[in-house]
Amino acid sequence: MNANRRVVITGRGVLSPLGCDWPSFAAAVRAGDAASAGPLPGALLDDPILCYCLSNPEALAPFASGREAEPLSTLAIAAAKEAMDEAGIASEGSPLDDVGLVMNTVFGPSAAVEEYLEQLWFRGPRAGRPSRFVDTVLNMPASRAGIALRLRGSTAVLGGSSPFELALDWVRFGREHTVVAGGGEYQSPKSMRYYRALAAGSGAERALLAQAAAFIVLETRDHAEERGATPLAELLGVGAASEPQEISLPWSDDEEGCVFACAMRNALAEAAVAPEGVSSVALAAGDDAAEAGELAALRAVFGARFDSLTLLRPKRLMGEGLGAAAGLSLLATLAWLEANGETVALVNAFESGGAVTSLVLRVLPS
Repeated sequence: MNANRRVVITGRGVLSPLGCDWPSFAAAVRAGDAASAGPLPGALLDDPILCYCLSNPEALAPFASGREAEPLSTLAIAAAKEAMDEAGIASEGSPLDDVGLVMNTVFGPSAAVEEYLEQLWFRGPRAGRPSRFVDTVLNMPASRAGIALRLRGSTAVLGGSSPFELALDWVRFGREHTVVAGGGEYQSPKSMRYYRALAAGSGAERALLAQAAAFIVLETRDHAEERGATPLAELLGVGAASEPQEISLPWSDDEEGCVFACAMRNALAEAAVAPEGVSSVALAAGDDAAEAGELAALRAVFGARFDSLTLLRPKRLMGEGLGAAAGLSLLATLAWLEANGETVALVNAFESGGAVTSLVLRVLPS
C-alpha cells in the first residue's frame, strides 16, 4: 500500500441543467450562464413543482431500453460512459476487472419506487412482482451501471456522502487502479414534494433541486501514463467532518461554520497546501442562509487571504443536485480553473444531515 500515490482525473462525464456533455457544460460554467427552472416532468398539472431539469433529456435515449430504462440508472450510465470514453476506457468488450465504481445518491431510484408503490396500491399484492421490486433498491442504479459498463472492480453506493473521499482512498492504497466515481439524482414528483416540505419547514429559502449526474475517472498517475491516458487534474487531498443537524437541510444551525472549517483544514493538511496556495473555492451552499456559515469558515481558515479568493457558486447556476452535487461542483471548478489560468482550488460539498467534505483540486499543465 502507498498513501503517496498521485491520483489524477482522466475522464469527465456530466448530464445536467447546464449541459449534457463536458464541452457544453464547461462552456456554460465559464460564461456564468444560469439554468432556468421548469416544471418537473410528471408533476400534477395543478401542482407544477419547479426543478432544474436536464438541458437535453434526449441524451438519455441511447441508454434506455426496456426495464433498464429506470431514469436514475439510465442517467448514471450515460454520465459514467462519457467519463470512461474521455479516459480511453472501453465500456464494451471484455469485463473491466480492475475498474471500480463509487456512486452517490440521496433519493435513489425514487421514480421506480413511486411507480412500484402505485401499482401495488391500485392493483393489489399481485402487482408487486420481484422483477419490478429490484428497481426500487437504493443500490440498483449503481448495479445497472456496473453491468452496462462491464465494471467488475469494487463497488460502493453512498446515500448522501461525497464519493470522492472513498474513491481517492481506494486508488491511493491500491484497492483499485481505476475508479469511476460520482453521483446522480432523477427525482420523482413525490420525492420533490417531500423535499419542498422539508425546505418549507427549515424556515429559509433553499435552492431548487436539479436532475443531474456527474462522474469522473480516477486513477494513479503512473497507471494513466502506462496506458497513454492524459491526466487532466490531480486530487491532492480530502478532508471530512460531521456535526449532526436537527433538520435535514443544513447549514443555518452552524453559523460559525465549524464543520466546514474542520474539513477544509484537514484537506489542506493532507494535500500539504498552505491557504496562500489556493486561488478559488467552490461553495457547497446554494442559498444565503446556508452560505453564511461556510463564509464564516473561509474567513477563519484563510484569514486576510479570504478577500483575494475567487468564490464559485455552482448551485446558484444549476440548483441542488444532492447526490450529484459534489461531482457537479468538482467539474464546474475544473472548468473555471482551465479557463482562467488558475491552478489550485478547494471544492466543498455537504450531505443533508451534517457531513461535509472538502477536496483540494489542482489542474495539470496541458
